[in-house]
Amino acid sequence: MLAKLFLGLTDYPIFRRIMWKPIYEWLARKFDFNDWHFMNYGYCPFEYEKKLKLNPEDEIHRYAIQLYHYLANKVTIEGMDVLEIGSGRGGGCNYIK
Repeated sequence: MLAKLFLGLTDYPIFRRIMWKPIYEWLARKFDFNDWHFMNYGYCPFEYEKKLKLNPEDEIHRYAIQLYHYLANKVTIEGMDVLEIGSGRGGGCNYIK
């Protein structure tokens, strides 16, 4: 019941601003940056899409990396300056770089 109340309150922008920033900051302090690079849900390609080849150490972040890979391939970014605006840990920006 408490969880349902909390989730219901997240419908209100003021509640999200008050609650999510402290939760995000707590999580960022709790987890070492080396273990936490991404904060997105990720992307799971369709069966007909080519599987992205990753280094073994990046497999833990496969779905998050696939999201950035998918989106970055929708436009030509080679040779351009790219500004990635997000509230994560910099993993996506590092991947695109």
